[in-house]
Amino acid sequence: MQSASLLYNLISLGGILIICGLAFLSSHAKKKIRWSTAAWAVGLQLVMGCFVFVVPAGREALLGANKVFLVILDSARAGVEFLFGPLSIGPGHKSSVGFILAIQALPTIIFFMALTAGLYQLGIMQRVVKLFSRLFVRTMGVSGAESLSVASNIFVGVESAGMVRPFLPDFTRSEFFCILTAAMATVASSTMGVYVMTLSHIMPNIAGHLMSASIISAPAAICVAKIMEPETGEPLTMGKTVDPETGKYSSFMEAVVQGSNDGVKLVIGVMALLLSFLGLVSLVNHVVSWFGGLGGLAGLNLETILGYLGWPLALIMGVPAPDAAQVGQLLGQRILVTEIPAYTQLAQLAQNGGISFDRSILVASYALCGFTHVGSVAIYVGGFGALAPGRMGELSRLGFKALWAATLTTCMTGCIAGLFAFGAETVLKLTQ
Repeated sequence: MQSASLLYNLISLGGILIICGLAFLSSHAKKKIRWSTAAWAVGLQLVMGCFVFVVPAGREALLGANKVFLVILDSARAGVEFLFGPLSIGPGHKSSVGFILAIQALPTIIFFMALTAGLYQLGIMQRVVKLFSRLFVRTMGVSGAESLSVASNIFVGVESAGMVRPFLPDFTRSEFFCILTAAMATVASSTMGVYVMTLSHIMPNIAGHLMSASIISAPAAICVAKIMEPETGEPLTMGKTVDPETGKYSSFMEAVVQGSNDGVKLVIGVMALLLSFLGLVSLVNHVVSWFGGLGGLAGLNLETILGYLGWPLALIMGVPAPDAAQVGQLLGQRILVTEIPAYTQLAQLAQNGGISFDRSILVASYALCGFTHVGSVAIYVGGFGALAPGRMGELSRLGFKALWAATLTTCMTGCIAGLFAFGAETVLKLTQ
């Protein structure tokens, strides 16, 4: 059993190199690649992964972060319970009517948006983000503005563009590609609450894991982005640490009110995307099944096709072969209909035995942790483009390439989890 586990760990290590190779094949300026940047980025991921999975203090930090996040999430539920009563009670309780995404999970986005805005107004968010930004500048040699944007994406979503607003019009093509990739490859705390509510009954410490996944994905995004779109220009803030913009709101109360209103818009946007994309996927499934029947392929559907397309990526992440098709299908599903249905299905598969190995659940939970879907292309291209309208055309051309880069990034994060997951024993220790 230990030898098999070690083999999967080595496969995950090899997967990191394969993903770098895929990024290299997708690069348009291979001779301009700064391999020192990629090496430092991979090194940071390895250090972070080792700290979380191997170092005792790292495990304690993960467990501590998980407890703090769950306390915050429990506080978010107070308003949900007041508004929706018994419908807000999740699975596991006698009076629960089952899991209702729109009532039990999505409203927490509003709370987290308000909390993030409040922390921003108090200056707490900027201090934390600047620490990560300084680390990225000094180790990977990227520009201060793009490192600040990447660091802020660990905690917030499209709002991260506001922190580097003055620099956006003068960004190089490589800088834009880097921040687009990082934006799609990480998740904001507002949507992370939804994932935690979906998976917490399967992996009690999933909050800590997802927080570490989003942090690890930041240097991974820089690694992949700088290979696919290496720097060929002269960034204005190269090698400099940039201070994030402050004073967005006039008071703490205004920050909370505006954050809540922005949260409502985000919830409605997520619901609209789920309604439309899930419906479209269902329609396409009917068409695919019909053509499959004509060709003698009874039972062919979009999930099967996505499973085959994502299967190689699952394998190189170190997912055992019996689970590779299922995890590959989840990766494909995320690209089409967001990560929320993918996480929901992961929870169902873990409960009913559809996934055989604990290792597969852990790797999949890390690899799915990203705003990496078709809808995010429009969200981030539109969001950044609104602040730099003169660069909208260039941003639009980079959008889908950044989606591919973000997919590779989250798979690299899955490889890090797979590398340090020493079988079911370690996973259970981290989740009990």
